[in-house]
Order: sequence, then structure tokens, then C-alpha cells
Amino acid sequence: MKISKRPISGMSKHKFKVVIFSAFYDPFMSGAEQMVKEILERIGEKYSMTLVTARIRRDLPKREQRDGYDIIRVGTGTKIDKFLYPLLAPFAARRLQPRIVHAILESYAGIALYFLKFVYPRAKRILTLQSGGLDHEDKQKEFFLKLFWRKMHSTPHKVTAISRFLAQRGQKFRAETVDLTPNGLDFSHVPKGVPQKEGRVICVGRLSWVKGHKYLLEAWPLVLKEVPGARLVLVGDGDERKNIEKQTRELSIQDSVKLLGNLPHDEVLREMSQSEVFVCPSLAEGLGIVFIEAQACGIPVIGTNVGGIPDIIEDNQTGYLIETKNPDQIAEKLIVLLKDKELRKRFVESSQHTVKKFEWNTIIAKIDEIYTSL
Repeated sequence: MKISKRPISGMSKHKFKVVIFSAFYDPFMSGAEQMVKEILERIGEKYSMTLVTARIRRDLPKREQRDGYDIIRVGTGTKIDKFLYPLLAPFAARRLQPRIVHAILESYAGIALYFLKFVYPRAKRILTLQSGGLDHEDKQKEFFLKLFWRKMHSTPHKVTAISRFLAQRGQKFRAETVDLTPNGLDFSHVPKGVPQKEGRVICVGRLSWVKGHKYLLEAWPLVLKEVPGARLVLVGDGDERKNIEKQTRELSIQDSVKLLGNLPHDEVLREMSQSEVFVCPSLAEGLGIVFIEAQACGIPVIGTNVGGIPDIIEDNQTGYLIETKNPDQIAEKLIVLLKDKELRKRFVESSQHTVKKFEWNTIIAKIDEIYTSL
């Protein structure tokens, strides 16, 4: 299915200015940054649209013009830029004098939007909540997050969220309705006709404590006892890589676990399509775009009952929802799915009816409506 990236609605003779706040962007991409990319590419030409992001690297230009939108990168070109971003981004926006400023992802962009209230109060401010990890008790102890937590949610003119879980959090701080604008998927990129490899399980996500790889690896010896030929593929990289490699050696499972590191998005989808089961035992999750991608690729999914994951997985209908930090449950559900081809087929068929609501065209049309309403 081909999805057009041209503007969703007609061009206006008098384009008004929209600034997007996102602390990270290409080449630093994840789910939140993918939403930024889709907005810029699908409706950027309808408005006079500029992305203000952190520079992070000196080889990235301070200003860049792309098809339909502009990019301004603020900072010194080093990793410290993400900390400078909340202070620098509002002044970059003020120079542009936009009608709307849309911050995508709390923390750096959300704090920048709060400061914009004082630097350029004329702009309408929109915040999209993206991060389930910020609700974790360890994160909530951080000083700056505690300082700006309520302010981030209560001062924008409009708040949207990518999941019901995040919408409920946003609703606690404000009287206005929090709209659902989930992350999505371009279904035209999903590979077709890729043969699956028997016994292959895949987990896609950065190698971070919040993704729960530790518990997946603890479950894996139990899976191998029942399905000796099973293979586990981990896609992603991060600060937990050395600990994960060490754990595979300690559990003597290194021969059946493969770490592929970071891959281009199209290759990630292909790796998913070659697998029989997708699992990611996250401890926190804003939505979980990887579960949507796995379902679109035609494989059953196992996820934890946290954050926005229940928005995607209906337990025992389109996949399995499990407890966090529970290797026994992970192993149990993996063994069931690896052994039962008909159950895998049933989950996949059921998910095809629900996953379509995450098409980008539908989601960006909703965001476009919010812009015009403001």
C-alpha cells in the first residue's frame, strides 16, 4: 500500500509559521523523532515550517534547508547541547516569530516549550507526550525533572499524547482534554513475502535497563530446554551492551543469542519479518512502536502490561501481555508461541484488524487539524 507524503490538505496562499521543538533529529532517530519527520515531510509545505533541534555533532550544519521545511541546529556541536537546548531553542523560535510551536517529547523539548512562554508568549504552544520512561520512580527523583514536571504539562495551550497511559498522566495537570496522537508506521515500508526462520525470536530496542533485556536473557535457558533449536536476535545498541554480553556468557547461551547492533529501519523490519515471535519485556514504555511494526510484519508479539503497550496488544487476542521482571512468564509465553503455529497465525490475523489505526496519514491529519484549530 503506497502512502503519499504530500500535504494532507490544500495549500494556503498565506502560510503561517510553525516551529517544531525536538532536541534530537536525524541522525539521532527513535519513535519521537520519527513523528517529527512525518510531520515535516507530510505537511511541512502546507505551513512555513522549521525544526529547531540540538546540534550534538560539529559535522552537522547549523542551518539546513530540506524539501518543504528548514532545520536550525542550536548549540556547540557537542553532547552538552542537549542540556543547553531548553535555553537556546526558545530564542531561536522567537527570531522566527511563529504562530505555533509544537514540542515533541517531554524533558528537553518540553522544558524549552515552558521557557518559550516567557521568551515569546505570542506563540500557541503544543506539547506531545511521548516518554513512559519518565514516569519511572528512578527518573522522578531527578532534580530538574521534578522542578519542571508540573509546569511542562500545565502551561501549553494544547497537550497531546501517544497513548492512553500518557494522556491520563497529562490530564492530571490540566482541565483541557488531552488528545491521542500515537506514533505510527508507513505500511509501504513493510516487507512482503519474507520467509520466517524456524525458532527465531527477535527483540528490537535500545540496550538499556528500561527495555528489560536482563529478564529476557534469564528466561532464555528455560526456552532452550523446551525448544532446543531456538535463536534469539537482539537489534539495537546502548549502554547495557557489555552487561548483556557478559550475561549471555554467564548463562552459557551466547551460541543462541545474536546481537546485531543498530540497523537501518528497513533492515529492522526485514529482521522482524524473518522471525516467528517478537518480545520486548519493557519496564516502561510511552507507546511501543516496535510492537506495531512487528504486528505489521506479520509476527505475534509479547509485551509487558505497562505504559502504552496495552493500547497495541489485546491480551490473548493480538498477543500476550505479561508482568514486568518475570523471566518465568517470558519463557512460558515464548515456548507456547514457538510450539503452536496455529496460535501464532491467529494472533497475527487478529492484529491486522487493529494495527491499521496506526497509519501515519490518519495520525498526521489529526495533528494538522489541531494546528488549524489553534
